[in-house]
Amino acid sequence: MRKDKGPASSSARLLVMGDVHGQFEKMQRVLSLCDFRPENDRLVFLGDYVDRGPDSRKVVSEVLRLTQMGATALYGNHEDLMLKALLNRNQGNINPENLEQWFANGGETTLDSYRAHTDILDEHLAFFDDLPRWVEMDGYLLVHAGIRPDRGIAEQSVHDLIWIREDYILIYNGPQTVVTGHTPVQYLKRYELFDDIEDATQPLVRNHKIFLDTGAAWNGPLTLMDLLSGEYWQS
Repeated sequence: MRKDKGPASSSARLLVMGDVHGQFEKMQRVLSLCDFRPENDRLVFLGDYVDRGPDSRKVVSEVLRLTQMGATALYGNHEDLMLKALLNRNQGNINPENLEQWFANGGETTLDSYRAHTDILDEHLAFFDDLPRWVEMDGYLLVHAGIRPDRGIAEQSVHDLIWIREDYILIYNGPQTVVTGHTPVQYLKRYELFDDIEDATQPLVRNHKIFLDTGAAWNGPLTLMDLLSGEYWQS
């Protein structure tokens, strides 16, 4: 059920947010819409805080602050791109291929957001480096991109956890329900990976898989879902 106005009443929620991609105002609004209460709610971010949107630095600062209050933030492929691009910048040894790949995925916008705030860049990169690659809560497996179906979570590669698409989307069928961002529902509809998607701006639940990236990076809404009730909010 979609809920886009008014407060929520549950005091034991498991709130999971899709890819923010620098959309600070959308993130603030969706947390307000659900009446997020850090003293009661558990909050998980699925990764991809940076790139494409205008306010990556603000998003990362807020995500970091919320993790200090108890939220969980996962590692996404865009954090990985940024780390690799800027890893050795203080030594003047930037890999041009890594920088080019990051810029091809929206990194220039992110870099612009830090130009007047370079003092916190090292702190944010260290924060990324320490982020968990996956987490289990209440029987759900939460991970940025998905998992390779033929192996357990301990045997998954970091690359698959933050980059995998079709091998997970088309083959994985349980038994555990996996919750991801990374692949927008618009992508699933465009390439007909599921043949019954009517509205690609809404989160998708199929075959032990929940997709919460609804295209905030591409003018779509940002989605926040309470996994325990199925209720969600968008901004």
